[in-house]
Amino acid sequence: MNAIRLARAASTAAVASIAAWSSWSHMVHVALRFGERPEVAYVLPISVDGMLIVASTVMVDDKRHGGRVRWSARIAFVAGVAASVAANIAAAEPTAGARIVAAWPAVALLLVVEMLARARRSHAAQPPTVDASPTVQAPQGETARSSSPNVRRRSAADTAHAISKIRMERPDATRQDIAQALGLSERHVRRLLASPLQG
Repeated sequence: MNAIRLARAASTAAVASIAAWSSWSHMVHVALRFGERPEVAYVLPISVDGMLIVASTVMVDDKRHGGRVRWSARIAFVAGVAASVAANIAAAEPTAGARIVAAWPAVALLLVVEMLARARRSHAAQPPTVDASPTVQAPQGETARSSSPNVRRRSAADTAHAISKIRMERPDATRQDIAQALGLSERHVRRLLASPLQG
C-alpha cells in the first residue's frame, strides 16, 4: 500500500470513527430523554452505525467492480445518515450553531463515502494499458526480418490477444476506442476483428 492510499484509509477511518462516536452518544442521549430503557438506548445506535458501515462498504465494493451501486445500499446509507443527523440535531442545544456542529460528523461521513465511490468509478473507467507493438526477438546469430511470415504471424496474434483483452474488460468499447487504446488504425482493428484469431 503506497503513502497516498495509506493516508486515505487512515483519514476515512478517522472520519468514520468520529461520526460513529458522535452518533452513538447523541442517539443514546435522545433515546434516554424519550423514555427508552437504558439497556436498549445504549445498543440502539449500533443498528444505525452498523447499517452505515455495511451500506458504505457495499457501495464502494460495487464501484470497485465496475457495477451499478445497489439501490438497497443507497437507501440504507441515506436512511442511516438521516437518522444520525436527526439524533445529533435533537441532542444539540437549541441554537443554529450547535445544531450545525452536531450534524457535521454524519455529513462528513456521507461526503467521504461519496468521494471514495467516485474515485473507484474514475479508476475503473480508465482504459487498460496494453503493449500495442510486441517485439519478436530473433535467436542469436539470426537476423530478424520484419518481412518474415513468422514474425508477422506472431505480431498479429499478440495484437489480436490485446484486442480480446480490451473487449473482455470493456464490452461496450467501439472499434475506435480499441484503435485509440492500442495506437492502431481503425481499419487495422476492423481487419483483425474479422480474422480467425478473434474467433
